[in-house]
Amino acid sequence: MTIGRFYGITIILLSSIGCFMAYDMFTDTGSVFKFLIAAPVFLMIGIAMLIFPGYHVTLKQSRSREVAPDAFYKQAPKLHKIVWAVAGVAGFIASMVFFKV
Repeated sequence: MTIGRFYGITIILLSSIGCFMAYDMFTDTGSVFKFLIAAPVFLMIGIAMLIFPGYHVTLKQSRSREVAPDAFYKQAPKLHKIVWAVAGVAGFIASMVFFKV
């Protein structure tokens, strides 16, 4: 497993909890804490990282420092970085529309 996919899965799991909390708060009270609006952004970025994981760095290489752990995004192809940015913008737009901020 590459470190980009690992980060993608981790981001998806954590942001899913945030999305659930934001949705539950929105349906109960009609408002949302401002920091929970970022949850859909991270959810979309996590999904994009699963599909476009960046530079190929395995978890073993990262732990043993054969390759720097941040190389997965520093040496990632431009297309992957563009997709991550577009996914973040799409998540921001979705959170603004859904939570009516």
